[in-house]
Amino acid sequence: MTAEVRAAYAASARLWAEGPEPVYAELARALLAGAGGPPAGGRVLDLGAGTGVAGQAALAAGAGTVVAADVAVEMLLRGRGPGRGANRGLGRGSGRGLGRGRPVAADAGALPFRDGCFDLVVAAFCLGHLPDLTAGLREARRVGARLAAGSFAPGWNHPAKAAVDGVLGSFGYVPPPWYLTFKQDTEPRASDPAGLGGACTAAGFADVRLRTVTVDTGRSAPAQLAAWRLGMAHVAPFVGALPAARRAELRRAAESAVAGTGPLVISMLVLTAR
Repeated sequence: MTAEVRAAYAASARLWAEGPEPVYAELARALLAGAGGPPAGGRVLDLGAGTGVAGQAALAAGAGTVVAADVAVEMLLRGRGPGRGANRGLGRGSGRGLGRGRPVAADAGALPFRDGCFDLVVAAFCLGHLPDLTAGLREARRVGARLAAGSFAPGWNHPAKAAVDGVLGSFGYVPPPWYLTFKQDTEPRASDPAGLGGACTAAGFADVRLRTVTVDTGRSAPAQLAAWRLGMAHVAPFVGALPAARRAELRRAAESAVAGTGPLVISMLVLTAR
């Protein structure tokens, strides 16, 4: 992940928790269910964790230990940690334990964990940020016995996205260059079933399965839909930098624009591999 992307997510932590987080929490629960859940009492790595909703879903589904890893430290700190414990043996080289549910600043391309120390790696909507998809998947394969990854299904869209984009443009917002690169180059790789399956095979996974599931996020009110879009990492730094009165004006305009576009139902591509 580039420095620009890390900075964007760091600046988005508060608005992310207010808007996108509940959406991704529902997606994380659906991802875990679609992958058959974590092993009871098992060790789970929440890769590209953000505020840790996938790790929380794993704990609720019966995991014993969850480690949340992300390069955006502010997002990790914003997350509601599931607690601490005394599990050891996750550290690579040092031998020090990371603690049950402890957030860890880590790059997905060079994870600081020993080989095979996780029963399941959950990559909830983070594969699209990997500059080298195969290398990132190979690192996940190194540390975990199984992988469960989620991404937006090819072609999925929602009218609230264009509605809020139109409002943002009228307030002077211009998408940052990193986001344009992300949408054009890296994210499509994570949503292409054939390419994703091939990358998994090249990374060393032998049993690769993909399917599409439909997730009702439970978000339909204009305030919820507007908060979802205004809290995204490519938008939130712009929103947060506005004066308070202007920010409130933007939020009202966004809520008006998305009225009638709900509910938010998402088509998610679920990848499982081992």
